[in-house]
Amino acid sequence: MVKGVANFSGEKLTEARLANGLSKKALAEMIDVTSMAISRYESNQDKPTHDKLDSIAKALGFPYHFLTRKAWPESLGPTFWRNQVAETKASREMTEQRMKWLCEIFWTLEDELEFPDLDVPDLDVPNDFRQITPLMIEEYAEQVRREWKLRKLPIQDVVLSVENAGVPVVMLKIASEKQDGFFFRSSILNRGFIGVNVNDITAVRARFDVAHELGHLLLHRNVTASEERDTNDHRLLEQQAHRFAGAFLFPRESFLEEIAVPTLDYFYANKRRWGMSIAAMVTRSFDLGMIEKEAKTQMYISMNRRGWRGSGNREPFDDTMKLERPRMIRRGVEALVASGEYSDDFLEHMLSLPRNEIEQLISCGGGGTPAGNPIPAPAARSVVQAMDLETGQVIKFQARRRG
Repeated sequence: MVKGVANFSGEKLTEARLANGLSKKALAEMIDVTSMAISRYESNQDKPTHDKLDSIAKALGFPYHFLTRKAWPESLGPTFWRNQVAETKASREMTEQRMKWLCEIFWTLEDELEFPDLDVPDLDVPNDFRQITPLMIEEYAEQVRREWKLRKLPIQDVVLSVENAGVPVVMLKIASEKQDGFFFRSSILNRGFIGVNVNDITAVRARFDVAHELGHLLLHRNVTASEERDTNDHRLLEQQAHRFAGAFLFPRESFLEEIAVPTLDYFYANKRRWGMSIAAMVTRSFDLGMIEKEAKTQMYISMNRRGWRGSGNREPFDDTMKLERPRMIRRGVEALVASGEYSDDFLEHMLSLPRNEIEQLISCGGGGTPAGNPIPAPAARSVVQAMDLETGQVIKFQARRRG
């Protein structure tokens, strides 16, 4: 009798399959087995032989040893999805696997490094999110700005501000126009994580998405998974996160002062200063009672006529404003490499993930280090320092050695 690979993990096979967007039938056809065989592998009822596991790994584009690792030991949730109603289950499942890998990467790094502590305001939010009012949301956004010392000025880098508060941000290229972003919490890591789909995204849209997911973190800590999946509840949760994003990016008092007359020309003039889209400023002026619903509709129509809205169109400055990039996790990797005790590919060996997946999850590429190239290893030092672009504060990653 031929024995299977003893330490094979059916859970990791499921991860790799779903990450590729494959059904059990599709994978079965690729490796010449039945769909039932795949089901039995994934439920750990059967174990594939060495040769069959090698075929599976090659078909999925994953290292052989990935399929012998233990899975991340928690179910993530609830996950707050943008456009959940329109998004397909398969597309969400592809992203969910990368959420688990993100947790594994963070856990691996945190075992050696001290990341910034979570520093988000303890807002007095009602336990029932249905009791949160628009006025409350405006006040919550103002409180966050005060405690983060952002005052009432434009935020130079939203991603940096959020990560400085101990909230990791990841930017993924997801081949879905319907999946904008997500937020989830890990109870094991005691962290919330923000994700943004940067596939064909603009800088202002990414800023808004990060602020939107921050709204979920702050406002919706008591929301259950079933409530998030409910269509009506989901719609309200999204409306609240939208309102928070607008208030966080462009505070009420500043908006009323700087937008003397709510017109497209005023919004055009303020877009680069505040890093907020013209369309979002139209909504913001409506939320603050500066225009009626009919005027908002007419502004959107005018944007279409100007070629600023609609399929294939972009607003002014969208092609020149630079996308903000996460730094938190990438700096952690660089800190360990800089210590001289880790090679630039240590995560590949420790987690058995494909290099392209690791590079995307740690934001290696587009954020200072080209994807596909080794992370540079500067002279070894016990503390890696980085400058906060907004405050000038020096951020330090203390090396935490195992005993």
